[in-house]
Amino acid sequence: MRKFLIFLLSVSLTSVIVVLSSNSVSANHQEDVLGVASAETLSIPPTAEGPGLVLPDSPLFFLDRLKQEFRLILAFTPEQKAKIHSAVAGERLAELQIMLAKSNVSGIRTALQGVSDNLKAASGDLTNAKLTGRNIALLAKEINDSIKEKQKVLSELEVKATGEIKAQVIAAKEALKIAKVSAEENLPADLLMNETIDDLNQEIGDNVSKAKVSATGINRAIDVLTRLASEAAVKNQPARQAALIQAIDVKNLISEFQRASTSLQKEVPATTPSPKAVKK
Repeated sequence: MRKFLIFLLSVSLTSVIVVLSSNSVSANHQEDVLGVASAETLSIPPTAEGPGLVLPDSPLFFLDRLKQEFRLILAFTPEQKAKIHSAVAGERLAELQIMLAKSNVSGIRTALQGVSDNLKAASGDLTNAKLTGRNIALLAKEINDSIKEKQKVLSELEVKATGEIKAQVIAAKEALKIAKVSAEENLPADLLMNETIDDLNQEIGDNVSKAKVSATGINRAIDVLTRLASEAAVKNQPARQAALIQAIDVKNLISEFQRASTSLQKEVPATTPSPKAVKK
């Protein structure tokens, strides 16, 4: 009997050790995938929207997607579909906050993908709504503002993230840029110009942080805008093309001013008082 109890105890201890070891290996693997900045340090600010009833790490998450598809079936206009897609993007952002806290890699990936996919879909809905001839300026501004809000959150997360999470965040940000360009085309001319300038400043900020040289950042941003203007012409987006060209002109002036200022500083070095002038 005593030997049997000792045997059971040894088996129990072995089982505990195996479980703890597997958890440790899993945690180490997860940390390797996530990068140095684990979920203990990664977080995003509280979101205005709440998460869905089923979270991305649940095996029943497909039910949430079915619910979304059902809501879209009941939406009879592109405007209604755009609002649903925007709302779901907000839910996914709230779920991203939870997945980061759980350090769940697949859940983080699903949440990020949900944010970008739904906002791209919302922008597409705006384009379809515009074809009906209805005024969608207010809805376009609402969708555009929602995209900007998500961009800000992801930009802050990108700074702190490493490894696969950083790559996923960057991919989501690139997708949101595309969605924002599509949404902006439905804004009034004055708002379109303002948003284009904001996009340019963001592009410059990204390039400056990478190149560490403001002039290089501006030049890269101008190159990007020139390409976007060409694409706008090809896609028959005259309003956006005009705004981009005007933004390029503004930044070209800034670039010229910077070059002139640098040249002037080289030609007129700062004067230092001579020792004789100092002595009295």
